[in-house]
Amino acid sequence: MREEAAPIEEKTAGNQAAVAANEPPLPENWLRVIVTIWIGQACSILTAYSSIYAGVWYVTETTDSALMLALASLCSMLPQGLLSPLGGVVADRFNRKYVLIAADAFVGTVALIMGVIILMGHVSVPLVLIMGALRSVGQAFHIPAMESTTPMLVPKKHLVRINTLNQSLWSLALIVGPVFGIFLYTVIGFQMVLFLNAVGCALACLALVFAKIPDFHDTSDEARHPIQSLKAGFNVLRADYGLLVMAGIVMGVMAMYAGINSLFPLMTYDQFNGDGYMASTVEAAYGVMSLVGMGILFAWGGGRHLLRTVSVSGFFAGLLLVAAGLLTPDMFMWFVVLTGASGVVEAFFNGPLLAVLQKRVPPEKLGRVMGLFTTVSALSSPIGLSLAGTCAEFTGVSNWFIIAGAVIALCGVLLGALPILRKLDAEVAATLGDPHVTKKAPRAGGRTSRKAEDEQGAKSAGDGENAGSPAMRADDATAVDNTAVAAKSDDVANASSYDDLDVTVRIPQRRAAQSAAVFREGADESASAAAASAESESAR
Repeated sequence: MREEAAPIEEKTAGNQAAVAANEPPLPENWLRVIVTIWIGQACSILTAYSSIYAGVWYVTETTDSALMLALASLCSMLPQGLLSPLGGVVADRFNRKYVLIAADAFVGTVALIMGVIILMGHVSVPLVLIMGALRSVGQAFHIPAMESTTPMLVPKKHLVRINTLNQSLWSLALIVGPVFGIFLYTVIGFQMVLFLNAVGCALACLALVFAKIPDFHDTSDEARHPIQSLKAGFNVLRADYGLLVMAGIVMGVMAMYAGINSLFPLMTYDQFNGDGYMASTVEAAYGVMSLVGMGILFAWGGGRHLLRTVSVSGFFAGLLLVAAGLLTPDMFMWFVVLTGASGVVEAFFNGPLLAVLQKRVPPEKLGRVMGLFTTVSALSSPIGLSLAGTCAEFTGVSNWFIIAGAVIALCGVLLGALPILRKLDAEVAATLGDPHVTKKAPRAGGRTSRKAEDEQGAKSAGDGENAGSPAMRADDATAVDNTAVAAKSDDVANASSYDDLDVTVRIPQRRAAQSAAVFREGADESASAAAASAESESAR
């Protein structure tokens, strides 16, 4: 791969330069902006999941029907899957900051209205289903806008880390949401959980208001027409065959994952004769170890070859599922261990995969592509659930673990072995640096100022020594100019190594004054030498 790196970088340099030219400058305080947004989103997501599970518990208590629970899940997923492409169009057409604020405000308003209706005594199962569907509509606009905004705020080499940080928030919500939501439902009531969700959404909107997000959107004529804009998003994938192949394989992996995740409680119950306590132990092991895996990925950064990381993650995750399906009924603790290990391994899948898209797709079309991928993820879930539910009835749950694990492992191999995807991985790996990062101007006494003084002092000395010879003065001036041009070129060449750093060299005032005094003394000595040389020439 090292021999291929240089040609690939030369081949993609022009394309990456064109993409970088269209990107907005990164803010100087990008980390502060990310932390502000993340805290606001944490308030919104944690309270939203609490209200979701409170609604699930209400449906469970009221109907005691698996069909109604399945209908509630469908209402919470289907609008997001169908409307996410439209959400991507809106994210590319308008200021993404305002799209995010509008989406959070919409979800908070829905929670507030539903809370007031329940407080008035009109709670019902259809109301809970409507609430889940409307929240899903808000997510259809929020997710593409957020995922297309992140690359505008984060240096490229940190994209995997920030994506992992966002994924950890969703994982934490999956762990804390059910416990917190059901606890609040039983202690303070359903309506208070919804009011708490409204407060969380308000805090998220407030954080977005104070965050400095660049106003960047597609201003082309096609972006003004939703249908043409959506076609442009499809054309991005059609033009990049590697992304299209990757999307197809990833959809297969997600469908298998969706079906397997729903079967873990049944696997505990059927294969190991377990109870609710044992099933919760398995879920807790997966959730905690997935956070551990995300912590490792956050510290590491995912490396240069992101698709290779995704491929290895999918392959070993599939092998762990196959091993879990081969366990005997007396090996429950090994099932817990394998489930925890799969949580660690699967944490290396989503973050790098999302970064591949964020690095590859032009920023003005990223919202539409993210909307399409959100649709792929959302619609693969019901496909995987129906496939797993049907096939597991005939094969048995443990055998379906083996089959699904083998399919996921094969998909992992394809992600790392197909030539078109290896080429895509190498091209993404060549996109290093952020030449568009906004930097602070150097202060007085800094490195640039001292360098200018050096050049000025050298030029003054050269003028003094060659005062009697116009030809020599011209030659030396040319040499000084060439030196300055070369130094400037070196600075430009070296800037890419520090694209995403915001460094200002500070020198104490006393040291700066001493440096200036030394240059002044050198200039005075040069002037004296020039005068003496002129007098000797006159004497001759």
